[in-house]
Amino acid sequence: MITELYSVNNFSKLHIDSHLEYMRRIRNESSCKENMTRCKEEITIEMQKKWYESLPENITLYVLIVIEYGVVFYPCGYGLITIEDGVAMLTGVIEKYHRGKGYGRDLFSKLINIAKTKSDRVALEVLSTNYTAKKLYESLGFVITKQNNNTIFMELSS
Repeated sequence: MITELYSVNNFSKLHIDSHLEYMRRIRNESSCKENMTRCKEEITIEMQKKWYESLPENITLYVLIVIEYGVVFYPCGYGLITIEDGVAMLTGVIEKYHRGKGYGRDLFSKLINIAKTKSDRVALEVLSTNYTAKKLYESLGFVITKQNNNTIFMELSS
């Protein structure tokens, strides 16, 4: 199996709606919400639609697609790159049924490569209790730069 990361902006309206609903469903799972560093509230269909329609240019949304045998395609997670004060901030989620298969590493490796074309600095946030994610980020070259309560701020070392 291989994975490809696609910008949601490159999909047709029908596929965008489908991927937005997929993201909303994953985002609302308790195993995902409990690891969010910012907004932890339940996202409704209306909220998701309004968010996407008003998405500023500094945020790019991606979906990670698994390709099996060259013919079977399905999403397994999504990611965002947000440019904040000149820093490319990464966020990503792998659907709980696809975790532990290396897709998180694939997602963040691909996000890092894209982010490096947008900024000299790449960073992310992780909850101090999310040991699995923190270990993954450290293995990809992120180092802790700051900790505020339960949130750890990490930046890709150069």
